[in-house]
Amino acid sequence: MSPTQLRSAAAVLVLAIAVIAAAAHRGPVDSAAAGAAGAGPAKTVEVPGPFVPADAGPSMPEVDSLGTRHLTGRAGKTVALTFDDGPHPGQTPQVLRILRDYDVTATFCVVEPNVRRHQDLVREIVADGHTLCNHTVSHDSRLPERPAGRIDDEIGTVVRAIDDVVPEAAVPFFRAPGGNFAANVNAVADGYGEQPLGWSIDPEDWRDQTTRRIRDEVIQRMHPGAVVLLHDGGGDRSATIAALPRIIETVRAAGYEFVVPRA
Repeated sequence: MSPTQLRSAAAVLVLAIAVIAAAAHRGPVDSAAAGAAGAGPAKTVEVPGPFVPADAGPSMPEVDSLGTRHLTGRAGKTVALTFDDGPHPGQTPQVLRILRDYDVTATFCVVEPNVRRHQDLVREIVADGHTLCNHTVSHDSRLPERPAGRIDDEIGTVVRAIDDVVPEAAVPFFRAPGGNFAANVNAVADGYGEQPLGWSIDPEDWRDQTTRRIRDEVIQRMHPGAVVLLHDGGGDRSATIAALPRIIETVRAAGYEFVVPRA
């Protein structure tokens, strides 16, 4: 080999060693970045940490001036899950299965047409140890403006429907559609032995919400005595159903007990 060839070979060897050393210093190459020449360093993807309930104080009184309960009424770190507008033939069974898997008891606020249509589901709700709540016949959010006879019919018809399906079941609660509780409506509910039940956490899952948004809203606003408003009927509740296990796991890990509100 000539002196010129020796110098060339040595230069190649030095270059190769430098490349190997630089690669060792950088560490493994990101596979996504390696495929794009000149794309620069790979971006770091931040993974959110665990969600922890804030344990903020309740924003509503336990029972307001109308006699509507907004908190569980039980001591300690308790939370009550409530589900509105069912039962639904496709969605309520999924909710019941999750609650059964996690040994959680909840309150189901039912409307009269669905009680009549899905009687087996009403029986299943009661058989699983859950509590029923009267949510009227037509879900009329302007119920306080209606005549006394109409208000009585909206509430009393549900009482009779439930009694026909599960005569042994107690119905200790009434929930006004849209949360529009009023003295005249609450008085009728009281006549049927039902206490108005509100809530303190509402993720508005009836809107077009994502699973993550529903989950985050409930967990981040959690507080001792919370009553959580969710839905198992009235529309597509797949996002609520998907969020439910993570809500239960996170809240329970923070030391909360799932209860039914005190009547």
